[in-house]
Amino acid sequence: MPKTVTWDYIDETSYEADEPAKALAAALEFLTLARDPETEYDDDTSPAALFVAASECFVDAEEPERSLEAAIEAQDAEGEAAPDKRVYLIDALLRTGQAEEAELISKQLLAEGPADPMVHSFLGDSYDEAGDATIAQRWFNVGIKMLDKMLEGESDFDRDELADVLESRELLILGRLGVRERAGLPSDDLDLEGLEILDEDDGEEE
Repeated sequence: MPKTVTWDYIDETSYEADEPAKALAAALEFLTLARDPETEYDDDTSPAALFVAASECFVDAEEPERSLEAAIEAQDAEGEAAPDKRVYLIDALLRTGQAEEAELISKQLLAEGPADPMVHSFLGDSYDEAGDATIAQRWFNVGIKMLDKMLEGESDFDRDELADVLESRELLILGRLGVRERAGLPSDDLDLEGLEILDEDDGEEE
């Protein structure tokens, strides 16, 4: 195990943990490092990021309770984990059947108005996987509205920034479309826009 944690180490170790036994070993390795006060970190990593990586590996190892424990430790650990370390706690709570506790944190986060659309996408997917189409759709809707408001001032963006916003908006629209289709809801304008995006993607692949 390295004594200086880099993002490449976290990313590569997580990627190689492609089966439950390997994921469990990776999670335990991350926990050992995160709990060691002598572990050093590159600028783009932190103890919180290691705990989150452990939590995600425990999910792949089919150990939801241990995933929750690691996500809880991340909350008090130094540093952050993109897009927000609280989303991993919400996800872990949902995976362990603690929907009420998850919703309390979800409401707090929603009230803050997170600016990163990946928060909306992550939690939309988490609630969708947990079978709660109502809250999943709420997260996607809020994210789309936030980006639509940003696009009203699109002249303030350079080309790359505008492309990022538009890409994030498409991601949220497609996530919302999936939720609504699985819930058997009738199509609305955003669903139709999502279907157009899918058609365009299919055309580019051809």
